Amino acid sequence: MPGRFLYYTQVLVRLLPEEEYALYLEALAEALPLEVAATDVTGRVIVWNRALAEGCGPREQAVGRPLLEALPWLAEDRNLDWSELLADVLAGGEARTFPRHPLGPRVVRATIGPMRGRGTQVLGSVLSFEDITSGARAADERRMRERTEAVHDLGESLAHEIRNPLNALTLNLQLLREILEDGEVSREDLHRRAEKMLAESRRLEQLVTHLLEVSRGGTLQLGPARIDPVVLGVVDRLEGLAQSHGCRVVVRGGSGRTLSLDRVRIDRALENVVRNAIEAAAEGGHTVWISTRDDPHSTVVTVEDDGPGIKPQDLSQVFVLYSTGKRGGTGLGLPLAREDVRRHGGEIEAKSRHGGGAQFLVYLPDVVAETDPLDGPRFVEA
Repeated sequence: MPGRFLYYTQVLVRLLPEEEYALYLEALAEALPLEVAATDVTGRVIVWNRALAEGCGPREQAVGRPLLEALPWLAEDRNLDWSELLADVLAGGEARTFPRHPLGPRVVRATIGPMRGRGTQVLGSVLSFEDITSGARAADERRMRERTEAVHDLGESLAHEIRNPLNALTLNLQLLREILEDGEVSREDLHRRAEKMLAESRRLEQLVTHLLEVSRGGTLQLGPARIDPVVLGVVDRLEGLAQSHGCRVVVRGGSGRTLSLDRVRIDRALENVVRNAIEAAAEGGHTVWISTRDDPHSTVVTVEDDGPGIKPQDLSQVFVLYSTGKRGGTGLGLPLAREDVRRHGGEIEAKSRHGGGAQFLVYLPDVVAETDPLDGPRFVEA
C-alpha cells in the first residue's frame, strides 16, 4: 500500500499543472488509511494527512517545518538515519521500502521516495507509514512458540540418538579393558577399538553442535557473495567422500548474480545437500549433477543424483528432524540445511528425478537485506 501511494503521486505530478497537483495529492493522502507526509525539495512539509495528524499533531503545526522537526521520532530512530535517507531521496535517489521496521512503540511498513516532475526534476519527497504492530507481534509470538516446540522435539530426539553412541562407547570400553587384561593384546586391536570409540565421540559432538545451532538461532552475518564459488568450494571439500563412494560429481555453473548471504551458513547448507546426494548415489547410481541459474526473482541451485530416489510417501518426511532412511544417518543434515536457507528468505524443494534418483532445488531470493532488530534480517526485493 505505501509503495502504491508513491506510484500515484508520480502520476499526479506528471499529469497535472504544478499549481494543481498539490491539492490532488493532499486529497489522495486524506483518502488513504496510511500516515502520509510530503515535502518540497528543501525537505519542508507540504502535505500532512489526517491519519498522521491523529498520532503526530495537527496539520497546522507541521506544514512548513522541516520533516524531521515535525516528526521528531524519526530523528530519534537508532535503526535508520532518516536525515540521510531524506537527503538521498531529494538528491534523486531511489525509493526505499522497509517492510517491518520498529519505530518507537510501533512496528511499521515505511516507504520514502522522490516526487518527480515531468522530467527528471525532483520536486520533493513522499513518506508513508502503515502500522503493522499487531500483526508483527502476533508473528513474533508464533515464531517463538514454533521455536520452543522445535527445541522440545529436538531435545527428545537427541536424547534418543545420544543413547546409541553412548552404548557403543560403553561396550567398546568394556572390550578394551578385557583385551588389556588378556596380556597378549596387539597394537592393531588397540588401534581398532580406539578408532571406533573416536568415531562415536565425534558423532556425539556433531549431535550436540547441531542442537546448539537450532536452539540458538543466531544472527545472519550477511555480505555480498556469488553462489558459484560457494558451490565449487563445497564440491572440492567433498571430493574425498565422492571418491570413496565411487561417485562422479558434475558441476555446471550458470549464476552471475551477487547475493546478500551468510556465506558460512549457505556453504554448510549446500554441503549437507550435496553430501546427501553423494551418499544416495553410492547406493544405486554413480553420478551427482549440480547446476546453478539466475531466475527473475531467485538464484537456483539444483542438486540431482541417480541413486534409488525418494518414495512418494517419504517426500513429506525429507526435512523432518531425525527422519532418515540411511544406515548410520542422523536425520539432521537436510532439516538444518532448510533452516539456514529459510533464514535467508529462500526455500529447498525435494522431488523425484525424472529417470530415477532425487532432485533438490535450493531457491535463494534476489534480495537486499534490511536489519530488523526484533527478529534478525528481513528482506525486500532488489
